[in-house]
Amino acid sequence: MAHHDDQLAKLADPHTRAALGGAALGWSVRDAHACSALRFLHHATDAPAVIGLVGGASSGKSTIFNALVGRELSAISAHAHETLGPIVAATPDGVEGVRQWMAADLLFAEYRAEAFTEGQPTTGSADAVHLAAHAGSELANVVLCDLPDVTSRSAADEGAVTRSLLPYFDALIVVVDEERWFDAAIFEDFLATARNYGPRVFIVFNRTEQAPALGAEERERVAGVAEQNGASGHCVSEFQPGSGYRPVTDATRHALLEWIRAKAHPDRRKALANHLAQRASAVIAENVSRAERYDALQRAVHNELAQIARDTSLTLDLLTPDERGFLGLGHRFVPLYDLARQVGRRLGGLMGRKAAGEVEFDKRQDALAETLRHNLEIRFGRATARIDEQVAANDYLPAAAAWQNQWSPPPIDANEWGRRIRAHIDAWRDEAKAQSRQGDIAAMSIGTPLLVADLLFLGGAGFTVAWVAASVAGFLGGKGISRLVQRSPAYAAYQTTVRAYQSLLRESLAEQWEANLQRMPRRHLKMTDPILTALMHVSTPGRA
Repeated sequence: MAHHDDQLAKLADPHTRAALGGAALGWSVRDAHACSALRFLHHATDAPAVIGLVGGASSGKSTIFNALVGRELSAISAHAHETLGPIVAATPDGVEGVRQWMAADLLFAEYRAEAFTEGQPTTGSADAVHLAAHAGSELANVVLCDLPDVTSRSAADEGAVTRSLLPYFDALIVVVDEERWFDAAIFEDFLATARNYGPRVFIVFNRTEQAPALGAEERERVAGVAEQNGASGHCVSEFQPGSGYRPVTDATRHALLEWIRAKAHPDRRKALANHLAQRASAVIAENVSRAERYDALQRAVHNELAQIARDTSLTLDLLTPDERGFLGLGHRFVPLYDLARQVGRRLGGLMGRKAAGEVEFDKRQDALAETLRHNLEIRFGRATARIDEQVAANDYLPAAAAWQNQWSPPPIDANEWGRRIRAHIDAWRDEAKAQSRQGDIAAMSIGTPLLVADLLFLGGAGFTVAWVAASVAGFLGGKGISRLVQRSPAYAAYQTTVRAYQSLLRESLAEQWEANLQRMPRRHLKMTDPILTALMHVSTPGRA
C-alpha cells in the first residue's frame, strides 16, 4: 500500500497536474482530487461520512444545510449564487480532524482552512474551506458541506469548485426546487459525472409555501425522477412558514437524517479506483500514441538529413545556369553516363563549327567563393524546407500550434573554401599537363572521366575540344574507372573537400534540428518519467 500511496500522492501533486496540463494530456484538478480522496479512504481511521449538498441556483440547499446543523452558518439571500465556496460543518472534534486531513492533503487538497466567525453567516470563498462546529448529536461522525450551485455558467467549467470536489463525497444531497422538479436534463450531466466516484445520492424536492400541495400522482412522478437519476432515496421537503433561516419540518429532518446515517456505498472505494484506472489508462494510451508520432518524426527527419548529405554536390551546383545550358545539363542530378553522352553530343556539334575551339570554365578564387556562399544558402534553404515539410506532415503537434522550426544558415569562410577548390583545380591541371607531356591520350582518358563529370566543368584548365572528346570517348569505352580514382590525387583531395562540405551542411542542420526539438512543445512523457510510472501503477485497479 505504501508504494501505491506514493504514486497517488504523485498524481495529486499540483506540479504533476501542471506538467500533464502543459502537455495537454488532460489530467484535471478533479482527477488530482480523486487521488487525494482515495488516499483519504486508506488513511483516515474511522473516517467520517463526507456529505455534500448540491443543487441549482436558489434551490434551497443552504437553507437545508442550516436546518440540518441547527443554526445559520451558510448565508441566505434572495439573490442567486450566494454560496461562493465550500462551507463545512462537523462536531468540534470533527472540525479538528478535517483541519488535519486538509493539512496532509487528504481532504479538500490545496484549499486552506478558514475558521468560521461566530454569529456571522458566511458565503464561503473559492480558495478556502470555511470550517464550523455544530453540536448536533445526530450528525456525529458526519462532515456536512454546503457547496456553490451547479447550474450557473461558471459551474460548468472544469475548475468549478463543486465539480472539482466531487471525488471527496461519500454521499450527495441534491436539492431541486419546484421550478426544476421534472427537468432531469439540468442535473443529468452533473450526476453522470458524480456517479464515477461512487457516492450515494438522495434527492430533496424542495417545496416552498407558495407551491401547491402535491397529490399522489405528482408524488409518484417525483419518485420516478429520483429513480431516473439513480438516487437511493428522496423526499419532498417542507419548511415552517417564514423567510430566511427556517427549520424543516420534523418529517423532512427525520427522512434526511435517516438517510445520512445509512452506510456508505459498499463500492465507493472500488468506484474511485476504477475511475482513476480508466483516466490513467486514457492518458497512457494517448501518451504512447504521441510518443510513436514523435519517434516517427525524428526518424523521418534523420532520414531526410542523410538524404540531404547524399544529394549534396559541389561541382554542378557551382556552374552558372548559362554554363549548364552550354553543356546541355537540364538539372544537377544527371547520371554519369548520360552526362558524358550529353557533353559528347554538344562537343561534337562544336567541333563541326569550330575545330580549334576551347571550352573555358576557369573561375577565379573570388568567383568560386561567392558561388559557394550562394550555393550554401540555397542548399540550406531547400534542406530546411524539406525538414519543415516532415514536421507539417506529422501530427505530433496539433495543427493550431503556434510553433515553427527556427533556422539560420551556418557561417562559412567562403574565401577559404574558394581557395581549396581553386587548389584542387590547379592540382588536377598539373596532373593533366604531366599526362599530356607523356603523349598518352588513352592514359588521360582513363585518368579524367570522373573529373570531367565531377570537377572539370567546375573550372577546368582551358582544355581543347579535341582533348575533351578523346576523354569522353575513353570514358564511354569503360576504361579503368576504378583505377582512375586511385590514380588521381587531385580527385581524392577534391572528394575530401566535398565530404567536408557535406558535413558542414549536415552537422549544422542536425545541430539546429536538435535545438528545435528542445524548443518544440513536449506533448508526451518519456518512459522513465516518474509521472508516467505513477500513471502506469494507478492504471491497474487491483493495486488500489
